[in-house]
Amino acid sequence: MFQQRRAYWRNLDNAAKMFSAASSPKDTRVFRFYCVLKEKIDGSVLKMALDQTIQKYPVFLSVMRKGLFWHYLEKSDLRPVVREEYKEPCSHLYIRDKKELLFEVTYYKNRINFEVFHALTDGTGATEFLRELVKNYLYLMHEKDGLENVILTEQDLTVKDQEEDGFGRYYNPDERGTRKKKNHAYQIRRESKEYEELQIGETTASVKELLEVSRKHGVSMSVFLTAAMICAIHEEQSKIQEKKPVILMVPVNLRKIFPSDSMLNFFSYIEPGYRFGEGKDSFDDVLEATKQYFEENLSKEKIAERMNNLIAYEKHKILKWAPLELKNRCIKMGAKLAEREVTAVLSNMSVVKMPSEYAKYIERFGVYTSTMRTELCVCSFGDTLSFAFTSRYDSTNIQRNFYRILKEQGIFVKKVEPDYPKEAKPNYEGKKVLQIFTFCCIAAIVISMMTDITLSRQRCPAWLPAWQS
Repeated sequence: MFQQRRAYWRNLDNAAKMFSAASSPKDTRVFRFYCVLKEKIDGSVLKMALDQTIQKYPVFLSVMRKGLFWHYLEKSDLRPVVREEYKEPCSHLYIRDKKELLFEVTYYKNRINFEVFHALTDGTGATEFLRELVKNYLYLMHEKDGLENVILTEQDLTVKDQEEDGFGRYYNPDERGTRKKKNHAYQIRRESKEYEELQIGETTASVKELLEVSRKHGVSMSVFLTAAMICAIHEEQSKIQEKKPVILMVPVNLRKIFPSDSMLNFFSYIEPGYRFGEGKDSFDDVLEATKQYFEENLSKEKIAERMNNLIAYEKHKILKWAPLELKNRCIKMGAKLAEREVTAVLSNMSVVKMPSEYAKYIERFGVYTSTMRTELCVCSFGDTLSFAFTSRYDSTNIQRNFYRILKEQGIFVKKVEPDYPKEAKPNYEGKKVLQIFTFCCIAAIVISMMTDITLSRQRCPAWLPAWQS
């Protein structure tokens, strides 16, 4: 097979620069896209399918490296392995100064898991990779049954297309918007341990039912779910807390606005919200306000302004030439400040499509992400809509409220029982590396001080009284 050439190294895109700087063992910036089949997974066949998938998407064979001014992605000869699931979902993949691939493929029973560090790709890129992986696996398993090999994407798609930086291509400094002062959003606060395990709650619903209800209200599915999420969070607010609005971060796939075949990050976001306690707090009121917000802020002009504003920070003369470690501190500080402007995250990955001859072997697709706050991820396959709430809080009140609202609107939701290996445990390797480094630094300081004191005593003049030495 012809091996497409790719760049030996490449700069990170605008979004990836934030993920590389802000990630930590506690906030891994890793997300999982998975596929549940109607048959048990064969690990050896899955490995062959992965090898074929990598030939089509070699851009994933990259490792993160540290430069003087920015991190960058370097071409790697490392090859991924396939193993049965062995650790907590969305565990650490990027470990600073460690040369490892930024994605992982595992399986458990009839589920194929694709986990990836967000600096490598976004939801759209991950979807395309997983679709190809699942297609290759099913073809290898059922070729003898007459299943034909199909092509999921355009045949003339090159590695250069996959490596395209959509942000750089469409950046226009003349189309920047005026940055408006934002209000601090209501924050969901719970007592939690420093490294509490990721809480995952999954359900499914009928796409047909949800579409019928959304159309009945004259809104899109995304608007309907956003309003339901806002109302679910509001039910946990006290009267005093209603002074701050409930604001969601909703990612937007920029490929739908600016044509691109990039497999890198190429997304922006909007921030719909609602301030309660002013008299109009019904679901219909929130739904109408959310609908209006989407109509005003999903235009090409508004999205371009937001995108250009974010890239302008990256290209600022002072920040551009600042050393990487200083940049990292600034980005982390900025991320902390930005967290105060958002209550939770709702990410709609939209529809996952597969050829009809392959669809009969697939039960559903699902997606969720590691998060420090409450996040809801949604995707659909056929008539199955998959919901996944993730958080590091013990409370599931918001999830309960959200599903009750759907039920009140005539949408039946079925709970998906968690199914993970009992031996799967959290992976805090990054934390361990940091702890070892910190311990070594402290030990070096203590040894240096003791050595200095000892040598000083030895150099004391003989005539100096002992109590003064």
